[in-house]
Amino acid sequence: MRRRTAALLFGLVVSFGLAAGAVRWSPNELDVAQNPGTEETYRLLLMNETDEPAQVRIYVSDWQRDEGGANDLSIPLNGARWIFERAFSVGESIEVSYAVHLPKAGELDVNGSFRTWAPQAVGEIGGDAIVGEALQEGSAVARSGPVSATRAIVVDPDRRAAEITLTIRVTAEFEGLTIAETFSEGVEVTSLDAAGAQFDTINRSSADWMEVSHELVGLEPNESREIDLTVTTPADYAGTYWCILHAESQELQVIGEIAGTQIVSRPSVGLKVMVTAPGTEALSGQVLSVAVNEIAPLAIQARFENTGNVQLVVTAEAEVIDQRGASVARLLFSEFGRDYFRILPGSTRTIEIADLSGGDPLPSGTYQAIVSFDFGGESLVVGVRGFRVR
Repeated sequence: MRRRTAALLFGLVVSFGLAAGAVRWSPNELDVAQNPGTEETYRLLLMNETDEPAQVRIYVSDWQRDEGGANDLSIPLNGARWIFERAFSVGESIEVSYAVHLPKAGELDVNGSFRTWAPQAVGEIGGDAIVGEALQEGSAVARSGPVSATRAIVVDPDRRAAEITLTIRVTAEFEGLTIAETFSEGVEVTSLDAAGAQFDTINRSSADWMEVSHELVGLEPNESREIDLTVTTPADYAGTYWCILHAESQELQVIGEIAGTQIVSRPSVGLKVMVTAPGTEALSGQVLSVAVNEIAPLAIQARFENTGNVQLVVTAEAEVIDQRGASVARLLFSEFGRDYFRILPGSTRTIEIADLSGGDPLPSGTYQAIVSFDFGGESLVVGVRGFRVR
């Protein structure tokens, strides 16, 4: 059955189980080449390597890596997210606006939600159907909560696009706000004005292409179950699209306590699914910035953007030259014992390349830090930063 919704997850994707083992997928990641406009079924294995029975729910959701390389699972399936890391005052009003490209046929439903951080409160923003009229006024949440919200929709039928403005009015003081908008199917979402928030969406999601053979699975101790994943690709896709397949425990686990309130979660194990159209791969990237964070020991920071349409596996190194052009230091990137990092299409990654050798500091003078990224493209991508040691 094709899954359109996902449960709320707490934390990262982790294996669950007792000390004797875990519930896990085999393989632990699925990376396939599949032609556009085709249907293929892939056989997976879900294994309970614990000494206790396990009841799990299987579903698909979106994910990305953040700028530091950590998994981010809190972007809503077929949706977008805005994060405000600041305090809000009573009477304040903010507007976020975005555009969506409408599907070729039928209307598109949109629903929203919000969460304040401290004090914590959650609420729903009323749903709307985006159809062909020129202007639509959306719904409002109940005013008994810390915010109220309205949605205005302007549709351009010729471009099959809609511009949406979400107005949030603050009715109680709080710190931190997360807003989410979700759609009845996967659409491309573009931020027009994030009002100072961090905006996130997945415009290369393959979640709607997935169909799993089982929704609920019971596993006895040390039992394995075959799970079929059927992937139906659109006729016009290119590059890599991705999602994650979860096997989520149906038993709540207590993970902590705050002010006498227990915090619970449903542990989950995830299988990342990458689907690439063969022959359409475009490898490209650019260096956004280079900075020298520390002089002794030398630490160089660089931001890299994947401007292509496939996931890149990137190695990096930094060379320092003096004002005569002589090389005085060469540093290699390393993280968690690996000399590379992976970055998804359209994503940005910040890395630090540090001198861990304990060698002598650079003498006084003027230098250039040259950071090179290699991802298998036609040439290296390079960023340069000048700096002075006094």
